[in-house]
Amino acid sequence: MKSAGSREEILEGVAKKAGDNLERSINCARSTLAALQEEFELGGGEDLLNAATFMPGIVSRKETCGAVIGGLMALGLVYGRLNTQDPDWGSLEAEKERFRLKEKARRFCDVFEKELGSTQCGFLLPKIMGPEFEEYDGTDSKERQRFLEHGGAEKCRVPPETAARIAASIMLEE
Repeated sequence: MKSAGSREEILEGVAKKAGDNLERSINCARSTLAALQEEFELGGGEDLLNAATFMPGIVSRKETCGAVIGGLMALGLVYGRLNTQDPDWGSLEAEKERFRLKEKARRFCDVFEKELGSTQCGFLLPKIMGPEFEEYDGTDSKERQRFLEHGGAEKCRVPPETAARIAASIMLEE
């Protein structure tokens, strides 16, 4: 782990970093993932960040929030399995371990949803930006400009900050 300090200082620091990243990149998935990668010195590097490029709202389709995806990707770096062909993964012991690890990802999503009301970008954006953004189309350049003019870069810090804090909290349990 990169930072020293209390649990709360680490959580606040990684949340702030995710929010700062968002203001610079306007990409919830990359912002969240990059903050967690840096804080916890996770692997994946730039290739993984590049893989997260189209994740905000699943290519702006108002589906899963990119911050959720970035948080899950970071959890996968910590708790995931490298070898998909591991013959031991079918054992009873491995099955118990898989469910223990899956519970962490499930809890991450549940806490995010409880705190923000949904894991769906299409729900979160109008909640954060206002009802005039219910029909927002992130693939339209005029809509994107309207988003930025209404303070979207600052207002949309909330999902990445929340996701980074929740994921970090789970990572700090062990």
